[in-house]
Amino acid sequence: MKYPIYFIALLFITSITGIILSFLNNEIIILPSNKNIFQNNKNYNEDQGILKRIKEKEEELKKTDEERRKKIEDEIVKIEGREKEEEKRKQVEKKMNEEEEKKKKEEEERKKKEEEEKKEKEDYINLKKQGKLVISCAYALDNAYVYPTLVAMTSLAENAGKNTFYDIYIMINNDFTEENKKVLKSVENNHLDHCEVIFINMGNKYKIADTNKKIPTAAYYRLELHNLLPNVNRIIWMDGDTAVFEDLTELITLDMKGNYIMGFLDSLPDAIERFGIKDATVLCSGVLLLDLDALRKNKMTDKFNKFIKANLGKINQHDQTVINVVCQGNLGTLPPKYGIWSFEAEVYALKHNERQRPWLKYNKEEFLNAYRHPAILHYVWPKPFWKRQRPIFNKEWWDYARKSGYYDDVSTKSPKYVPNRLLLEKIYEKNHYPYYFK
Repeated sequence: MKYPIYFIALLFITSITGIILSFLNNEIIILPSNKNIFQNNKNYNEDQGILKRIKEKEEELKKTDEERRKKIEDEIVKIEGREKEEEKRKQVEKKMNEEEEKKKKEEEERKKKEEEEKKEKEDYINLKKQGKLVISCAYALDNAYVYPTLVAMTSLAENAGKNTFYDIYIMINNDFTEENKKVLKSVENNHLDHCEVIFINMGNKYKIADTNKKIPTAAYYRLELHNLLPNVNRIIWMDGDTAVFEDLTELITLDMKGNYIMGFLDSLPDAIERFGIKDATVLCSGVLLLDLDALRKNKMTDKFNKFIKANLGKINQHDQTVINVVCQGNLGTLPPKYGIWSFEAEVYALKHNERQRPWLKYNKEEFLNAYRHPAILHYVWPKPFWKRQRPIFNKEWWDYARKSGYYDDVSTKSPKYVPNRLLLEKIYEKNHYPYYFK
């Protein structure tokens, strides 16, 4: 079928027009005017700024959240750490409580055991005392004189007779150590059949009394024995620088002839006579036999204390001066073998005796026999623990040091030789005993 040309042209135009309209409706954005374009750019920039701020805020919030989360996590870690520490502390505390409870139990058991052992020992000692003569002896010391006194006590116990038992009273001050108590108590442990060691704490007694480096406060303690031991009738006092070579039954049973105190004769009457006493009996206080009943009966404590307070600074021989002045008229002399000094030679011993007043002088033969065979030797000068000096019976003293079980301590911890002090003593002796040095 043939169409006229104008019809074909109309159809072509219609088709093109439709295509163009379709394209414009769906794909083509109508371009705005210049004014609209500027306005759109401004809006776009503002939108971009807002978007940027939004992103920055989001970043800020994200960072804040991150910090908060980290803070929370750190707090959680701390809490968990505290909980662990608390748990650990509780475990440690529990362990400490358990250990403390264990120690407490062990301490209770130890005390119980000690009490049982103490009771057992007391029963044993009381049993051993039965049928024996119980002799009371006393020493006084501070921490400096432990080891010489230990040797003295050992010699006493070693020479106890078969039927002799010694109650050894040790007078000490507040500073005396537990370790030193054990040292002295060892004499009892080593000689349970023949002695018991009993400590008496003197506290601050006689702190005001005159003393020096050589004579400590403990020297005055012997003045209190009659008050401290109300059930003891007699007692033997010995300084720590003594040694016992015989049983002391004969000494404790001596006839005291009404005297309060008996001792070995000293040779410094001027130390007593300066208090207005003539023809004085002067005893060395290193070894004494005391009638405690007589001292109690005559209230000697008050007299001792009154004399000490009235003469502070004048008591040059300390407790010895007090005894010789206050008890003058009631003093007796012991046989020389009880307390004779460690004279450097026999000639000096004889001169010591010759210097005594005729009515006090020892029998020469008895005196020499005492020097050669003492029952109690007082190591006045020199002393065996000085080592550099060699007094009589030096070897015997060191033999007792070995028997004590503390030989090394005796050797190293006893008071030392002091040349300057000894030189002054020598000068003093030369002035007072010139015949010793002829």
